[in-house]
Amino acid sequence: MLRRTVLVASPFLASALAAPGISEDPTLILSASESETSARLLIRAATLTQRAGRLNEALRLTHAGRELVRGQLYEEIASAYLAVLWGEYALLRHDRSALEEAQELARGLRGRLLRDGDLQQIRLQLALLSTPSASSRLCQLTLEVWQQPELMLLDGSWHWARGGFIVKSLESLILTTYLAQARELFQAFAGEVASFQLYEALRWGWHAIRLRLLAPPEERRAFRRLACSRGYLRQAIVAL
Repeated sequence: MLRRTVLVASPFLASALAAPGISEDPTLILSASESETSARLLIRAATLTQRAGRLNEALRLTHAGRELVRGQLYEEIASAYLAVLWGEYALLRHDRSALEEAQELARGLRGRLLRDGDLQQIRLQLALLSTPSASSRLCQLTLEVWQQPELMLLDGSWHWARGGFIVKSLESLILTTYLAQARELFQAFAGEVASFQLYEALRWGWHAIRLRLLAPPEERRAFRRLACSRGYLRQAIVAL
């Protein structure tokens, strides 16, 4: 899948090439230096391995990418993704030390690249693991960011589309079993289906969420088989 990754230095060209219908899965990378190029490729590889359920490998790749860009702006993206991965590890393994590592990384984010909405979302995703009130705060934030997209980074470094932010919030609510809040938030976007069809990974994410919240068990099991065969193990877990 990495063969679809394209390195470009022009934001204008990246925007043009990432337009809906141009790429099935937008994997364009803006690069300011050789080390950043390598780090971005490692992070991209990490997203694919996370999607396929290989969390330990995703952590190793992301850590390696972060080391390459120490002191550079892109370090914040690598640190943010590392925080998300450690949070997921803590959830799946019930590992307190992993959660503490994720929280420490999140506290260190200063918004040099990420926007305020991104920072709040990461911190609330982690808070879901220990603080029930975080679920309602995450829902409110998600609605606010949908109305004010300037609150999220949309150049492809973190999100490619507004729908990506919503899917991340919904997945977090589902995986931490806040299903009532997830259903309420999902319904708020039920009429925005086109916004979740812009690229392949987003379509799979939205479909998994819809099935988990609305579909009968047999339909969810059928999706699980298909998702696993296509490398979307994480979405299979969300759907079940």
